[in-house]
Amino acid sequence: MKYIPTAAALALCLSLPAHAIVGGTLDPNTADSPWAGVGAITVNGNTFSGALIGSQYVLTAAHVVNGASAGDVSFVLNAGGSPQTLTVESITVFPGFTGTIPNEFTGVWHDDLAIVKLAAPVSGVPIYSLYGNDDLTAQTITMVGYGGTGNGTDGVTAGANPNIKHVGQNRVDAALIDDELIDENGEITENGAKEVYVFDFDGPDPDSNVFFDNVAPNLTLGAGIEAQYAGGDSGSPVFVDDGGVIKLAGIATFNGRIDDTSDLPGGNVLFGAIGGGTIIGSYIPWIQDTITPVPEPGAWLMMLAGLGLLGMKIRRNA
Repeated sequence: MKYIPTAAALALCLSLPAHAIVGGTLDPNTADSPWAGVGAITVNGNTFSGALIGSQYVLTAAHVVNGASAGDVSFVLNAGGSPQTLTVESITVFPGFTGTIPNEFTGVWHDDLAIVKLAAPVSGVPIYSLYGNDDLTAQTITMVGYGGTGNGTDGVTAGANPNIKHVGQNRVDAALIDDELIDENGEITENGAKEVYVFDFDGPDPDSNVFFDNVAPNLTLGAGIEAQYAGGDSGSPVFVDDGGVIKLAGIATFNGRIDDTSDLPGGNVLFGAIGGGTIIGSYIPWIQDTITPVPEPGAWLMMLAGLGLLGMKIRRNA
């Protein structure tokens, strides 16, 4: 079967790493906010975002931390009172990440995921469960991150700030298949997981709708709700409501345009732009393997003894 890319994939060669959420509202940065487990990742003084998936682990985009040393990265939590800056012990980039070079058939880069291990565990803030469904098509997602303030008419109007957290929503228009399942002829070699979500930034004018017909499900969610990525928030999480439970479903990685206004200043954050990122559903086994500590040899002996296995071996050899 021939891979047929979406409209977004045809022009994402002009896409850039995504950094800030334009549109939406500001989070109060209080301890009881459902987004208190979303923090700012600073890399050599630049602001990005990430979310806690364990008391000592933060999920973010690979291109945010790829090549950086742990000492150059920190994680800032804003959960009431003064911001808490946490040091980093190690960084693990998904081994399949090959950089921000778009795939020739999907038009976007893939496998843009990394895990940052903090030097010490944190408490008192949410730790987010992972959403296992890899097809986010038609899902309404909540986007939470740090970075510039702005809107779809004027673009970014204020720069990124690791103490200011934005919250907005969008609706996923398409989910793109694993690029490794597409051969050199653009043929899909086998059925597989979806790896990338894509949406458009709809404004009040239906002409800004990029995907599909101008019907209500494909148009704006409304002023102060509909949001887009811009310069300042790569690695920001997206969440879905799974039966009343907030779960982490994706990580922001890019924005772009598919029309002839891509050369406008700030064009990638104006109405009619597109954004997207990594769907984490198909990466859950890697995430779990990375954040699950392997017991030390002494611990294994204690576990075996607790199960009575060492005693069985001793009796067998007696």
